[in-house]
Amino acid sequence: MNVTYRCPHCDAVASAELTEPAGDFSCTACQTAIHPPAGAIREGKVLQCLICPCQELYVRKDFSQTVGIGIIAIGFIISSVFWFYRMPLWTYGTLFATAIIDLVLYVTVGNVLQCYQCQAQYRGIKELEQHEGFDLETHEKHRQQQIRLARAGVGASSQLPPVRE
Repeated sequence: MNVTYRCPHCDAVASAELTEPAGDFSCTACQTAIHPPAGAIREGKVLQCLICPCQELYVRKDFSQTVGIGIIAIGFIISSVFWFYRMPLWTYGTLFATAIIDLVLYVTVGNVLQCYQCQAQYRGIKELEQHEGFDLETHEKHRQQQIRLARAGVGASSQLPPVRE
């Protein structure tokens, strides 16, 4: 299993290859030791985040959202140009081709398990079915908690940028 995370100490993005049971590992940038909680991985299943104490994880596609939106935006812009020049077949063909590209990427790209709180990503995990997809309510709960901790100046959350109201 591979875990990609943002180090709670130095804020650098790091990656580690882990086996079950997950022993201690260290950040590749600052060498700070990360101590996964006991029982976080059982029978190849990740039950809680190895970086933070959060037990809420979700499954999402292992694909950059920025690239995905870029593909859709380019398809929309190209089809708009064809529509401007009154070429409806090319317009709809471009939109259809964009949808096909999106569908192929959706089918071929694998899934990743991600933590709501620290955004750590887990790849190469068996049985992702036990985890649900993204839930906006759970995400908002963790976002609001980070805001409250940042205002209180508690822990690593004090490094967050000030919250605009």
